[in-house]
Amino acid sequence: MERAWDSLLQGTAQEQPDAALTAPQIEVPGHGADIDNHFFFESRSQYWRYNTRFTGRPTVTGIINAPSSLIFNPSGFPYSQVFQPNADRAYTIADFGTRGWISDRVSTHFTVRYGQDFSHVNSGAPAENLIETYRINRRFEFLDAFVEINGKPGDRALRGTSLKVGRQSVYGAELAQFDGGAFTLDRPRFTFTAFGGRRFSYYSNPDQRGIGGANIKLKFTPDTSFEYEGLWYIRGSNSATFRHTFARNWLWNSHFRAYGSSPVDFSTQMMFNGKTSIGVTYFQKLTNKDYFYDYTYDARDRANYNASLNLYLGPVSQYSQIAIDARRSLTQRFRLGGSLWVRRLNDSKDQGPFDTSFNDYRLHTQLFMLPKTETFIEYHQRNSDRLSTLNPTAFDDVTHSGETRVQDVSGELRRAFGDGRFNLHGGVYYRRISLQDRFFIISGEHQSGWLAGAWWRVDQRTKLSADYSLDNDFFLFSPDLRNSRILQIGLTWRY
Repeated sequence: MERAWDSLLQGTAQEQPDAALTAPQIEVPGHGADIDNHFFFESRSQYWRYNTRFTGRPTVTGIINAPSSLIFNPSGFPYSQVFQPNADRAYTIADFGTRGWISDRVSTHFTVRYGQDFSHVNSGAPAENLIETYRINRRFEFLDAFVEINGKPGDRALRGTSLKVGRQSVYGAELAQFDGGAFTLDRPRFTFTAFGGRRFSYYSNPDQRGIGGANIKLKFTPDTSFEYEGLWYIRGSNSATFRHTFARNWLWNSHFRAYGSSPVDFSTQMMFNGKTSIGVTYFQKLTNKDYFYDYTYDARDRANYNASLNLYLGPVSQYSQIAIDARRSLTQRFRLGGSLWVRRLNDSKDQGPFDTSFNDYRLHTQLFMLPKTETFIEYHQRNSDRLSTLNPTAFDDVTHSGETRVQDVSGELRRAFGDGRFNLHGGVYYRRISLQDRFFIISGEHQSGWLAGAWWRVDQRTKLSADYSLDNDFFLFSPDLRNSRILQIGLTWRY
């Protein structure tokens, strides 16, 4: 449900970062044991309340809300545990460390995440989550824990250098998460980073642990640059990007990526930014030697709690895609934009439930009719070109199954009060879906939902938020669900 909201409201005007809560820490001249002037801390906590209403009909697998008995029930299979209506969960992420404490060259950074269920959630219940896979329904994770040593301008050969040691994440060809080290050298004409260590994982016990890589960016001129990013783990991931700016408002870039010994992606893009902004992108999937999930898919898992084999979705089909995105500020209070995505499989016989040719259209407007009030409206439609289900196929063949058309209309309203210290927002969406499989063809079934929320900046360090959403579930997928509701209450605090 959360992913549905994200996709529907993609491109909407998001809440601007709160300057009081995102302002960088002020460096204090000198150093010493006065940690108060060098310590930073920020935490975000959320309480989630899930509530589900049921229709009284069986699930798609024939499960009914009735007590189990030794007598056959012609209405279905009794298993009342999956009809659990409520669940309560909390998440917290804390980011803290020091800057310039003891030594003005040294910084530390720690990030931890914690999640817990306050109520037991039954297996198969609508609110079941990854956290239920742990015995005590809670999870504590150390995301970052490293020490960083920085060179100073007067250090000659070591100026512009940085060394990080500990648990960290490095962005490049892929997201590398490891316990180890990363060294960066920043110069006016180039930036170089090399990293490596032992891969860490929260959800598996991979047999292959060693991981490393390098990133380098060459700045030929202020308007031209070339960037290489490489990651080496089981198979190598390598990418190269060339960027060039024309006449200040035009940007051209091309990107190439290889996985293992096979080229997999090529794209080129031209963008113009001004009162009218437009971007045109061409993308080509060069081979089907890519992966569906992430580069760690090939790692052997030695964890006994992950006894099930990985789900194999087949190769990634080769395709060509062109995307056009345009935005125009007609007046200070009215903006109009839209996009067109066209994808075509290189061979229509490669079609699958997750790979198909499609046309995707979006048209959106942004209005500022009243002071401190923003309105966003978007229409979205996707037409998928699927093969006919009347063609002979094997009984378990799902390559022709999936949606054939999706139409969405969504709207969002935001209003700020009190010099931006208090904000109210709300939104609605309406969706129509047409789909097919080898047994049926359904046209124009609908789904809808709405959300509302508010946030309040209490002071320079504290911010409170609350959000509520309701989704009417699509009956074909979950005929037993009438609607699902989520209440979120959050607290952000910064020292």
